[in-house]
Amino acid sequence: AALFTETPHDVTAQAGEDVEMACSFRGSGSPSYSLEIQWWYVRNHRDWTDKQAWASSQVRPRCPGPAHSPPAQVVKVVGSNISHKLRLSRVKPTDEGTYECRVIDSSAGPPRQHKVKAYLRVAGAAG
Repeated sequence: AALFTETPHDVTAQAGEDVEMACSFRGSGSPSYSLEIQWWYVRNHRDWTDKQAWASSQVRPRCPGPAHSPPAQVVKVVGSNISHKLRLSRVKPTDEGTYECRVIDSSAGPPRQHKVKAYLRVAGAAG
């Protein structure tokens, strides 16, 4: 069966540190088929749950939020095993939020999405 072999963990980092989140996925099909891995960023849980509503009904008022921002990183990998590390250098408090690793599996029939999430908390600089 298709499954995640490595999932990102919740991280607490000090401001200014480098952070890495790993995501690995093993597909179930033949080695030649296509998997796509994507990283998405969402600032907070409310944005997450309301995202679909914004997209389908009205545009969110005022500042453009994570609902309309592009994925943090999109990587297309072909093969039966994919792995990608999201690297965030010198994190700032504004980087805090939920990062989601999405795998789009188009090996058989319509594409299926597999998702796993982790939360990054950024503590203020010491002192």
